[in-house]
Amino acid sequence: MTAAVVPGDTRSSGTLAPILEVRTLTKQFGRLDVLKGIDLSVREGEVVGLIGASGSGKSTLLRCVNRLEPPSGGSIRFRGAECGPKADELNRWRREIGMVFQRFHLFPHLTALQNVTLAPRKVLGVSEAQAQKEGRELLDRVHLSAKADAFPGELSGGQQQRVAIARALALKPSVLLFDEPTSALDPELVGEVLEVMQDLAKEGRTMLVATHEMQFCREVAHRVCFLDAGRILEEGAPESIFESPREPRTREFLARVLAR
Repeated sequence: MTAAVVPGDTRSSGTLAPILEVRTLTKQFGRLDVLKGIDLSVREGEVVGLIGASGSGKSTLLRCVNRLEPPSGGSIRFRGAECGPKADELNRWRREIGMVFQRFHLFPHLTALQNVTLAPRKVLGVSEAQAQKEGRELLDRVHLSAKADAFPGELSGGQQQRVAIARALALKPSVLLFDEPTSALDPELVGEVLEVMQDLAKEGRTMLVATHEMQFCREVAHRVCFLDAGRILEEGAPESIFESPREPRTREFLARVLAR
């Protein structure tokens, strides 16, 4: 069972071994240095918030961790092992490290339930009956049991994102990555997605969350990392980051976003 930790209490998670370790990670696109030596450890049951301005490297970091982008340098280890280059190793890696995207990426021709059950059937070889049973349970967990037969075009943005979360959970990953999961939503729909994410945190899910939702980071994250120009400029417990940041750039960023 995943160990649960108390939000905001970094002492609770500090006794657990890292499940995910990023060391001196770099990423270049041509001559552009996007990540410039990222070091980050995530412990089992920990929620880590990634904050920073657009273009600071948050999404690229998550895409490298999920291996949607190959790192240019450095290492990423899950439970002490790196991901190999073969397709089967990559598939196993992504089964363990699930990702929820900014723009949902649901199959428009499949119902909500079909979107959730596709990967367990095709990737894990789960039977149709078992996939249907587990898929309905997952839709119920994200408060969408009544929308199992609805197509994405019939759902609101918030509902589509909750289906995407259920789909990510269907492969039973050990780590969940969230890439700005609320930034494509209308303001009134943001809360329903954050509520589901908060429930996952209470269950002890290991989560790495890139977000502009400062209140979510303050209330749910155990640790917050501020990225600037491809580096982690500052990290610490939410209260230290939000109430007494050390770096002038962190203070400048928070003053701007919290004034909105």
